[in-house]
Amino acid sequence: MVTNMNARNWGIVILCLIVAYAMPLVIKDAYLFISIDFLIMALFAVSYNLLLGQAGMLSFGHAAYYGIGAYTVAILYAKLGVPVYVGIFAAPVISGLVALAVGWFAVRVTGMYFAMLTLAFGQLLHTIVMGWYGFTGGDDGLPVMPPDWLLSAQHYYLFVLTVVVISIAVLRLVSISAFGVALNAIRENRQRAVFVGLNVKGYELAAFVIAGSFAGIAGSLRAPFQQMAFPSLLHWGQSAEPVLMALAGGIHSFLGPVVGAALFVFANFIITSFSDYPLLIFGIIVLLVVMFLPGGVAGAVEGWMVRRKARSA
Repeated sequence: MVTNMNARNWGIVILCLIVAYAMPLVIKDAYLFISIDFLIMALFAVSYNLLLGQAGMLSFGHAAYYGIGAYTVAILYAKLGVPVYVGIFAAPVISGLVALAVGWFAVRVTGMYFAMLTLAFGQLLHTIVMGWYGFTGGDDGLPVMPPDWLLSAQHYYLFVLTVVVISIAVLRLVSISAFGVALNAIRENRQRAVFVGLNVKGYELAAFVIAGSFAGIAGSLRAPFQQMAFPSLLHWGQSAEPVLMALAGGIHSFLGPVVGAALFVFANFIITSFSDYPLLIFGIIVLLVVMFLPGGVAGAVEGWMVRRKARSA
């Protein structure tokens, strides 16, 4: 994983940010709503890839923390009258605490046992939310009404863009830190990491909590966007989405999940116009990408750029 950025890369990042912040001036509200959806899913996917791509931990229950983030905002708003923007600050704390409790058990096993345990805990949390009508509203969900200054598509887009950019920047710093390097070592050879003295379970638990916290931020942005929090946000089917996005974009590229989220959201927008099964069709697309582009779309592009640079050297 590349840990530095040259002037050209910084220039591309700055240009993309300028374009992103200028979009409300040139595109219609309908396309801004799609862009908001993309930004939320991009953060959700990048948070998940800290586990899969960085630490080699396959989780099937990541949506639980995404949903808890959404319900944190909804419960604070509906039960206590706390403003949405305050709930968004609380969401990563609550999601992180729940991830800490689940991860404390989950990191004691590895491989498919870890994946199945995360799935079991995720479904347990989904069942609790679904059945606790007095607190969560059950399958009716809970309403969330953003303040007036966030009701317009332009304002909410800019708000979400800012939160997502800051969150992804923090995740990037985590990925290139000594902590991120240790996670890479654990992914490459867990046994050797133990032999050199790394507290493998401690690092895995920390990664699990960080990923859960940032998934909670994504969920906290989703609830005001839909103006509702639903139990389906915690369902195992929702957990499939960041897996597919990370694989399609490339799990070994930091921005690969962002590319995968773009494919997922915009392809879903196109596919739903002629099919009732967009997730199935996107799954087939991911299957083709994995078969013919094992490193994902971003991985393939990075590989092509490296080969091109080598030929020109």
